[in-house]
Parts: sequence; structure tokens; C-alpha cells
Amino acid sequence: MKKTLMISTLLATTFISGCSSMFNGTTQTVNIRTNEEGAKLYVNEQYMGQDSATYTFKKKDNYVLRVEKEGCQSNSLKPEKAFDPTTLLGIFIDYGIVSILLIDGAATGAWQEFEQTNYVLDPICDK
Repeated sequence: MKKTLMISTLLATTFISGCSSMFNGTTQTVNIRTNEEGAKLYVNEQYMGQDSATYTFKKKDNYVLRVEKEGCQSNSLKPEKAFDPTTLLGIFIDYGIVSILLIDGAATGAWQEFEQTNYVLDPICDK
């Protein structure tokens, strides 16, 4: 009975999370700043502050960063994502069927990572 419980627990914890979500997590902290003093920073239309902000991105979601300043044209960008190679370690667990496709892919989005974690975004001002 004890051996069956131990094996069941080991299998359950293996299948609950994928390699990328275990090692790198399902979120990334991103720093955003601007060189224009007094400019307002937004993430997905949510005001984050002036001049600089820190935000935790969920790897599964998409985001739009925007900066505004009175008298200037607003500027925005969409952070790009890339494949996280740590995900491939799931091949050793279950040939990637559950850990890569279901956990790191569909459930958590951890098989992706944001290419940058620091952004400088300036409004377009006439000087």
C-alpha cells in the first residue's frame, strides 16, 4: 500500500506541471520606462505610472505597451514571444504528450517566453 501511494504521488506531481512551468514559471517580470519625463505608461489600457513601471506578464496572455504625454503622439508596441527550449525536457518525462502539449502549452503557456524583459518606450514628440 505504501509503495502504491508513493508511486501514485510521484506520477501525479510529474503530470501536474511541465518542465518549463517548473523551471521558469508561468510569468515574467517586465520593466518598462520612458526617457520623456512626465510620460504615462499603460499595459493593456491599464495605467501603470509615470516614467517607469514594473509589471508581471503571464506567459499565456498577450500585451500591448503604450506611452502617452500631453502635446506628443502616443506610441505603443506589442512584446514579442519566443519558444522556451526548457519545454523540451518534457520529452524525457512522458514523451511530451502531457507535460509539453497540455501543461506547458494549453494550460499555462509556459512554452513561450517574452524575448525582452526591459522596454524603453518614448512618445513621439516634436522637438
